[in-house]
Amino acid sequence: MAARERVAAALSAAVGPDGAVRRPCASRTLESALLLVLLRERGTHPRQVRELGAYLDAGQAQATGFDTALTQSVLHGRRVDGDVVADELLAGFDHFSIARKRLLFDVHLAVAGAIPFDSSMLRPVRPGGVEGDNSVTWIEMIMLSVRILVADGLGRAKEITDLERERLLELLGSSRAPVWENYTAAHLLALLAVQRFAPAHRLVATGVEGVLACRNPDGGVPPMSNLDVFSTGPAGLALARAGAGRALLYRMCDYLIGQQMPDGGWAFGENMRHSDVDASSYAAACLAAVDPERHREALERAGGYFRGIVGPDGGFPTYVKGDPSEAGMTAGAVRALVWNGPRHGDLLDGAARWLLDAQHPDGTFERSWSLSEANTIWRVMWALHSMPQPTRTALKARIADASAASHRFLTRAQNEDGGWGYRPGDASDTASTCYSLLALAAMGRRPQEDTVVAAGLAHLVSRQGPDGAFTALPDQVAPRPLLFDAPVFTDIWVLLALTSSDSDEAR
Repeated sequence: MAARERVAAALSAAVGPDGAVRRPCASRTLESALLLVLLRERGTHPRQVRELGAYLDAGQAQATGFDTALTQSVLHGRRVDGDVVADELLAGFDHFSIARKRLLFDVHLAVAGAIPFDSSMLRPVRPGGVEGDNSVTWIEMIMLSVRILVADGLGRAKEITDLERERLLELLGSSRAPVWENYTAAHLLALLAVQRFAPAHRLVATGVEGVLACRNPDGGVPPMSNLDVFSTGPAGLALARAGAGRALLYRMCDYLIGQQMPDGGWAFGENMRHSDVDASSYAAACLAAVDPERHREALERAGGYFRGIVGPDGGFPTYVKGDPSEAGMTAGAVRALVWNGPRHGDLLDGAARWLLDAQHPDGTFERSWSLSEANTIWRVMWALHSMPQPTRTALKARIADASAASHRFLTRAQNEDGGWGYRPGDASDTASTCYSLLALAAMGRRPQEDTVVAAGLAHLVSRQGPDGAFTALPDQVAPRPLLFDAPVFTDIWVLLALTSSDSDEAR
């Protein structure tokens, strides 16, 4: 298929000499507004201030009320009318972190001047874990930054202790990357907080330079300064399915092995401290798809990571053992472990049962790190249909019922143009169409036998531009539920979808 060959060539060209897929995230309003506020407070970098203002003034194709409130405040000093966080941004958001999200987004707006600070925002912060464990220290750093910013905004800075200030400086200074953990918003919040009590501190000046260095040509700031590890995993998986040359694939795998963390997992970017199940799942699945024997040592270390983070319910969280299990993460972990099913049979059986219990009556699952219903459906169907024989046999009836429910959902959700949107009734978008086709392929549905698949493939190919490129709406979310756009993902999902209908690996 010509479309497949062209997108495979484009994705191959994105692989650097070291095997990494190095493509930046698109700029986003939140981080651009926070940097603009910080530079104004410091009275530095006038040219960059103008460029950030121009970027924000140009508007966003996917602008939300939250984006608009930030932009109107930092550019024109306007206060927001209504509660854009509860009424729009977090409407329908069902996640254990919702209270923290509400506080965080309100503080973003308050820092930008869109809403006033409120005493309910001033909360104590629980100290993080000890050095060397897998506790997510960015949560502690964000909450310390929030506490300092709110206290200052309320005129109650004396309530912040020296120990709290010292801890924030310690956390901020622990970064191996120019932008702390490659998480731009957390980095900027910490810089804004330190600006309140130690504006001349070297960490503020170097931190500002780190953010400025990762700005995009449009003048805006991306939400992640480095996503190269995460991008390389699924890209390698897609290129392996497409039959890319072994030299290219081995180069990508060698890069991933070089980025493996001491705990056996992977982080989403370079020079980070914290692994996560999502990045680890794609990296390990790539190594197994390319050559499991060549990569056995790294894969066995990854198996240790997954065994160490699995929850007592059989599911897997995103970051920290003990956090609630998530469907997308659990399905990803399955795909990372099935290369050696007999050794991990207990984990796979427990994960399969958890996934089956997690399905909603309409055939969907929680959306997790994507806005698209089809994303998690794909990952779960891919996981369930790749289980080793003992589990697949024992759960045959339940897997068949789960597949039928998801197939009914996807059939009903398909638009008249053959594509799928984030949710039923939404306009078709490229990423959701890819995920839907991948889910159907995982169930064994092929275009020669299933008109839903045939129509979906025809729609997907029709979205290819004259230059051979595909474009897609932003789909990934971080921090949830804020959208971010990593354009290279489009080629990855498209290539996976176009190769899924004739690939045994899709099942």
